[in-house]
Amino acid sequence: MECRLCLGPAPAESSVTIFQRPGPHPECLEQRIRTCCQIYVKRGDGLPDTVCLSCKTNLESLISFRKACFRSNETSQLRLDDCLKIKTEEVLSEDVIWDDEPSLPPIHRKNSEICLKPFPNKSELVLHKKTHTGEKLFICDICLKSFMRKDTLDIHLRTHMSEKPYKCEICLKSFTRKSYLERHKNYHCGIKHKCDICLKSFTQKSTVVSHMRSHTGEKPYKCEICLKSFAHSNILVIHLRSHTGEKPYNCEICLKSFNNNSSLSAHKILHAAIKPYKCDICLRSFARKHLFVSHLRSHTGERPYKCEICVKLFIRKGALVRHLRNQHR
Repeated sequence: MECRLCLGPAPAESSVTIFQRPGPHPECLEQRIRTCCQIYVKRGDGLPDTVCLSCKTNLESLISFRKACFRSNETSQLRLDDCLKIKTEEVLSEDVIWDDEPSLPPIHRKNSEICLKPFPNKSELVLHKKTHTGEKLFICDICLKSFMRKDTLDIHLRTHMSEKPYKCEICLKSFTRKSYLERHKNYHCGIKHKCDICLKSFTQKSTVVSHMRSHTGEKPYKCEICLKSFAHSNILVIHLRSHTGEKPYNCEICLKSFNNNSSLSAHKILHAAIKPYKCDICLRSFARKHLFVSHLRSHTGERPYKCEICVKLFIRKGALVRHLRNQHR
């Protein structure tokens, strides 16, 4: 019996199985090793499936240290934001006291001081204020992702435990959140929300609002680092990873990392040797759609990428980039 991490002796009485989830609050040691050590472990891969108590203690210490770092960073950021806010208020505000200004005890103030949104009780107001400060004190012990609310963290943990308590009574499909189930029911009920411009239908009203930005050109989500704007918040989240270098999506076969799930899905096709995109003209097949689209231009003669200096046309964007670098520097 060897320890998977240090290869030291790990007898059964003083070791822990990687794939076991002990205790009243299940923990996945497999996920923790993958997150903290960047080592992919898989049941039945022929390698040791236990860790010694010393390595388990070190792993827990590492996770605790990382969580403490995340919390300290959040606290420091909040202090900096408060400091900047105070300095801004000192510059913009005037020291005027209104004698006839009505005052209410703090306990009765149920409106957010920032957006003035009303709330039925103080606890809801406190939770709402975190959306303005960005405070995220609830951290997942497995992947270290942070959340503003504990109930959101509890829902997130279901993704690690494969727990889906909300089941559709019609097709028996299960979901991790009640809101996902309610949205799914619209497919069975045939509820549609239509775009007034292109008449395209959607099952969710929020999706229509997001879709309308493709017509208006509105991009309300801005990157604070490079100031680039985006129409959807999820695209901004993916874009921010290009600055931080974060790549949370890992290929289970070759361990290559990606910053979004769609890139990972496209990459997995290469391992499966599946090429779903087939050219009807020359019968050549492609694993990725963008390669297939580029290939079709070799038959149609379309060259959408134009050099603004010498007006030369290209089939692919990469070819234009190489041309600019080699010919025009």
